[in-house]
Amino acid sequence: MASNKILQNLELLQWFYRFLYLWKFLEDVIKKKDISGTVVDLPISTSDKKKFVLKGNVIKKLLSDIYAHPDKKNIFWYMVEINSFRGIFSVTREMIDTQWDFQIFLQRKLQDNYFAFEQVIRFFRNVLNHIETADIKLKITDFIKQKDYILKGEKLKKIRFNFKYADYFTERKWSKEYGLDIEIDFSKLKEWQKIFEIASLHQMYLLSELCFNLSEIFRGTLKKKITK
Repeated sequence: MASNKILQNLELLQWFYRFLYLWKFLEDVIKKKDISGTVVDLPISTSDKKKFVLKGNVIKKLLSDIYAHPDKKNIFWYMVEINSFRGIFSVTREMIDTQWDFQIFLQRKLQDNYFAFEQVIRFFRNVLNHIETADIKLKITDFIKQKDYILKGEKLKKIRFNFKYADYFTERKWSKEYGLDIEIDFSKLKEWQKIFEIASLHQMYLLSELCFNLSEIFRGTLKKKITK
């Protein structure tokens, strides 16, 4: 029977993905409709007897600024994506390291692409867990060990995760061209390089989606084991 930890890991990963969906949707709503006039102080229950009050005037200004300047950077700018990506990749990495069943599932599912997937997840998990700047730049300590491993241990320079769903997924029909393509050239990585110079925001969304889809399929395999 599936352990509680596996199920909790899967639930957390999927929460992060749905968090991404919900908050990017809300950002779009806020840009298109001025709802600042509906704002009042909002008491949030923080214990049985205490509440923390979200100040209405602060919320109102944030909403007004986003609506008035929809094309400018706002409080959502990268914050939702980065926190979602970080959570998704961190949980995926944790499951690969600690859940043997999940690791075997990925190896069978991704086949020849497993190593590239695992290395790409490891890289982005390390970088996103230690960001210190709003423009999300690399620090040497975030990737130097992996760089040494790739360049020396595996005698490679690049890791390329070129994935097409139709080649690996049989659960339903996929467009033959739908997938993602991320390449990390470890020989050219530099400290303070921006993360979106390595992989575009679009590719990061696609990688997050893949982690979610893999978690859904893996959850299905666990349900089958439980019902047997």
